Amino acid sequence: MRITTGIKGLDQLIQNGFPLHTVILLSGGPGTGKTLIGLNFLLEGAKKGEKCCFVSFNESKADLLRALKGIESLKEAERFLGKNLAIEHIALGEHITMKKFIEIVSRYPKIDRLVIDNVNKLLMFAESKQAYRIALAELVRYLRNFGCTLLICETEKDAIDTGNGEAFECDGVINLSFLEFEEKPKRILEIHKLRYTAFEPKVPNELVIDSKGIRLSGTRII
Repeated sequence: MRITTGIKGLDQLIQNGFPLHTVILLSGGPGTGKTLIGLNFLLEGAKKGEKCCFVSFNESKADLLRALKGIESLKEAERFLGKNLAIEHIALGEHITMKKFIEIVSRYPKIDRLVIDNVNKLLMFAESKQAYRIALAELVRYLRNFGCTLLICETEKDAIDTGNGEAFECDGVINLSFLEFEEKPKRILEIHKLRYTAFEPKVPNELVIDSKGIRLSGTRII
């Protein structure tokens, strides 16, 4: 079974969606569209009657709803709130460790689609890199009980994770970036890893995010 992404053009590249019971790392720098893709992914599931949840360590629920209103294809997300779509904001502090977060997530009922934005905040309060890596592996194992999870990760330059093993632990890696093309920056989407799936790795595809929606343009950037 595959979990469709809701992004026109992407599903065609990955055999009609992400595999069931997988954790996908969605990585990239600021402004590349990670949060909007996560919300779009959940709306795709909500429209199918699936149970969907967005857990944010960054923006408040009000801020996320404001972002939704700016894109035509995402506006209808509000009518699913309180039904089969939930947006939860968790304010992190020193008392929230990776293990504590696993305890919080374990209280959730069975979820078909989950987005966690973002893993960087969990790293901030890890006792050590080793402790973080061990807890991350535990978290990923637990999240595989859900239908499909997008684990958002903010990166620097050409990195695909924070350097602390997120790409290794997750079942898939979708990386977003900007590329200067003919003196105009373009958003680029590359698939670096996706278990149980035949795909073309590291092929830069143009990602378009505008007032109408989110889609791959069909253009491959060489």
